[in-house]
Amino acid sequence: MLDLRLEEVKKEIAKRNAQTIIVQVPEGLKPRLTEILSELSKTGAEVFAAMDPCFGACDLPLDKMNALNADLLVHFGHAPIHRPQNAMYVPVYDRVPEKTIKTLVTKAAGILKEKKIKKIALCTHSQFIYLLESVGKKFEEKGFEVLVGDASPRIAFKGQVLGCNYTTVTSVADKIDAAVYIGEGHFHPLGLALSVNKPVFFLDTSTQKVQDFSNELDRYKRKRFAAITIAKDCKNFGILVSTKTGQRYKQVALHCKKMLEEAGKNAFLLSMDLVKEDYMAGVKVDCFVNTACTRIVGDDAEHWKKPIINPLEVEIVIGKRAWEDFAFDVLY
Repeated sequence: MLDLRLEEVKKEIAKRNAQTIIVQVPEGLKPRLTEILSELSKTGAEVFAAMDPCFGACDLPLDKMNALNADLLVHFGHAPIHRPQNAMYVPVYDRVPEKTIKTLVTKAAGILKEKKIKKIALCTHSQFIYLLESVGKKFEEKGFEVLVGDASPRIAFKGQVLGCNYTTVTSVADKIDAAVYIGEGHFHPLGLALSVNKPVFFLDTSTQKVQDFSNELDRYKRKRFAAITIAKDCKNFGILVSTKTGQRYKQVALHCKKMLEEAGKNAFLLSMDLVKEDYMAGVKVDCFVNTACTRIVGDDAEHWKKPIINPLEVEIVIGKRAWEDFAFDVLY
């Protein structure tokens, strides 16, 4: 059950005396969008919904705030990455029955003990962050040492992961035998498996199953090495620069351009809000370099007609980094 906390939101709107509001929700909350708009309109404010796809707290519609002269953005479903004063973040917690949690921990404990695992890093994303403390205690009661690591400033809560950032686990990777993620969907546990060279186990709150993601890193590496090999023979590179608030890495793009040109390649800076393969039709380059969300390469590369690589992979292409030092790009 999703807790939208609309009464709290209305009180904050009144406190701020907001007159024009933009509401932003992830795709999974759009079935409840009209409910949210109806309820928030009771504050007397003009309430608009930002209907472009929302990919996370990195994707705030600040341009729409300017266009509509809005004085408050209410962003549902994600913890803050950036913290502009005129933005309000509303975490949406998915309340999981206690029985489900006990079942998952018991199943996972059995699997971990079979594999002689004693020390684990525990993590989740913002929708389930409220579970970490109780889940950690349950694992400790079953004899495990549980670590919840510190993370980079991009992370709002201890133990939280983002699709582009798993530093809460990588910060303690040298002290653990395995990483454990609890939540829903394969997006975050897959990213975790690509980021840490340790076994990764996914406790799925929706299916009550425990999945081993430990082999995903090897599969991912094979795909990335194939793309890098092709990129080595490319001459013309299009460097993709997103203008999204939390994916805008101009300096990284300029650095990639400099590296490629010093290696005798041609490099062109291509700017857009949403990085999408369809927008590249007709552009005469051989390979794309993605400086926006790292998961564009991690999850969607097979949908691109031309190879697409991340900045760290550029270093391998031009010989500044060894194949053995390959790593999953992290946005800090």
